[in-house]
Amino acid sequence: MRYIIFDIDGTLTDTTEVDDHCFTKALEDTFNFRGFETDYGHYEDTTDSGIIHQLFMERDQRTYTEEEREHFIHNFCALLKEAYADRNDCMKEIPKAGKILNALCAKEGISVGLATGGWRESAMFKLSCAGITTAGCAAASFAQDARARRDIIGNTILQMNKLHQIDMPLSEIIYVGDGKWDYQATQQLGIQFIGIENKKLEHLADIVKIADYDELHLHLA
Repeated sequence: MRYIIFDIDGTLTDTTEVDDHCFTKALEDTFNFRGFETDYGHYEDTTDSGIIHQLFMERDQRTYTEEEREHFIHNFCALLKEAYADRNDCMKEIPKAGKILNALCAKEGISVGLATGGWRESAMFKLSCAGITTAGCAAASFAQDARARRDIIGNTILQMNKLHQIDMPLSEIIYVGDGKWDYQATQQLGIQFIGIENKKLEHLADIVKIADYDELHLHLA
C-alpha cells in the first residue's frame, strides 16, 4: 500500500486568489490587524492558524483564544460565501483534480488523505463549490489540528496508520502540493513530494512537478 496526501488550495482547487483576499479582509474585520504582510508565504508557518498565531504574538504577545478562532472562521467563511455568490468561477477545481482523486480513492493498494493549512470549514466549502468529492479519502487534517504544515500532514499520516493498522514507511508516502512550504514540510518529514507546476515552485529545479493531473500516474509506478 502507498499513501497519497493532497493539499487543497492551488492543488485540488483553484482558489488561492479568493482565499487570500477573504483571509486578509477577515483579519482586518475580526481582529483589527492593519499594515501586516499579505504575502503569506513569508510567515513562519504558512497555515491559517500559524499566520494568526504569529500576528497575535507580534501585536499582543499572546496567541488567539478558541473563541477568537471560531469568530474568525465564521467571518472568513461568510466572506468566501459572498465571493462565490458574486462570482462562482472564483472557486474552481484544478483541471482533472476531482477525477484523479476519485480514481485514486477507488484504486487497490492506495490510500488517499488530505492535509491543508486552511480551516476545516473553509476547505470543505471550497471543495464543494469546486465540485470535488472527498468521501473516499481515508483521513483529513486542517489548521485546527496544528500550526505547522508538517504537523498537519503528520496528523493525517497518523490517522491513516490507525485506520489501516500499519506503520507506513515514509518512502511510501507522497504529498502533492503547490507551494514551497509544502515541499519544505515534506523534507522535514522525510516523505516524497510532487509539485503542481507554477511560479511558486519554479526556483526548485530538482523536484518532480506535474503540469497536468494525467501525469500523476507516471510518478506512482
